[in-house]
Amino acid sequence: MALHLQVAIAHPDAISFGSSSSGGHAYLVDSLAGEDEAGQRLKRTALRDFLPVPDDVREAPGPGYQFRVSRDTVPVPVLLKYALKLVGLPAHGPGEKVAWWIDFLYQDERCELAHQKFGVRLMLATEAPIDEAHRKMERIVKQLRSSLRVVEKLIVDAAPEILSAGNATVVNQHSALRQAYEYFRERASEPIFIEDETTVTEYEGRGTGVTFFSGARRMQMNAFHDMIAAITAYLSLLEHDLVLALPFSGFDPATDNVTEVIGWRWGLKFERLLGTDGDAGKYRQRLTEVVERWRNPYSHGGFEKGHGATIYLHTPGVNAAVPVGLTKVRNSPLFSLLPTTETDIADVFELFNEIDTWLKSKLPEAMQWIESDLNVRFDEAFRSEVDAARRNNRFDRLIERTDYHQSRLDNMEF
Repeated sequence: MALHLQVAIAHPDAISFGSSSSGGHAYLVDSLAGEDEAGQRLKRTALRDFLPVPDDVREAPGPGYQFRVSRDTVPVPVLLKYALKLVGLPAHGPGEKVAWWIDFLYQDERCELAHQKFGVRLMLATEAPIDEAHRKMERIVKQLRSSLRVVEKLIVDAAPEILSAGNATVVNQHSALRQAYEYFRERASEPIFIEDETTVTEYEGRGTGVTFFSGARRMQMNAFHDMIAAITAYLSLLEHDLVLALPFSGFDPATDNVTEVIGWRWGLKFERLLGTDGDAGKYRQRLTEVVERWRNPYSHGGFEKGHGATIYLHTPGVNAAVPVGLTKVRNSPLFSLLPTTETDIADVFELFNEIDTWLKSKLPEAMQWIESDLNVRFDEAFRSEVDAARRNNRFDRLIERTDYHQSRLDNMEF
């Protein structure tokens, strides 16, 4: 399943879920509503040619061919495993460098589907020529893909209930978002040098013209544009981290809906995680000022809050068009020939530095986990494990153990 906003398990065979890494209780039920009906439908349609291998022919299959199933064709391999399970074809494994494999008969020929470390493989034991064998394997893959429509509907129908219970993993994109922010920040703080250019043009019979191009002015404009991009990237990073911090900050599926929280504006996320009093209120106010002055005009079609420098009133008596912001327009970046200075840029990034440091003091375990690049589970077992690690002063050990377990899953070292 690939739910929007990255509340997803992009590679379920390589993500630990279902129990705590220390052997806690499972948090997912064993089946979804409607599985029996879906299985019967698949037996009549897409998977009608897929049959169990009889016990008397379970010896090793004879020579045959192997077909690589591309990731674009089957982006979530575990759904194939689920579809075949619904028609009575159980999976085996895990094994060395293989998450699972399923053997079956297809039109009386022995087959095996396996999710290995480097992708999904389909094996067909046949004495047919290679061209004929590949055509058959392509038909098998086509029918397997057709089965996904049925199983995806089962999961999509169950998704609201699963999410409402907090049984979800949010993919940790902290490092990628941080890199984007730091890229634009560096460009804004140290813009690429541009030389001045002076061009002299001789006009026949009309004298000489001189055109001057200011490299310094262009550098300032480039720095301004990169600062806007850096602010946008930082807000995206902050919102992402605040969502990831939820399971470390009293997340309760009875009152917190993961997908709803993801859809909140950054200010609501900030309040939910950090409150409104003391430093939280001060930092939110300062961040709001930065957002309203610098980012918002360029993320809303060039219209700043109140339209101070973007709408001019045709004013009776004054007999002129004057900006809505009147003399306060001096504070608008849209009003200045050079909308920002090195001081402005430095002040913005100094604020972000302060907020980063403060977040690590307010949400120490959450930020430590987020910066480890580990995905974040929202289920009860994980939240209980986090609470126990905090109480026993073993949070570092929890991260180490989870990272080791995830590395083994990534490498299919079962």
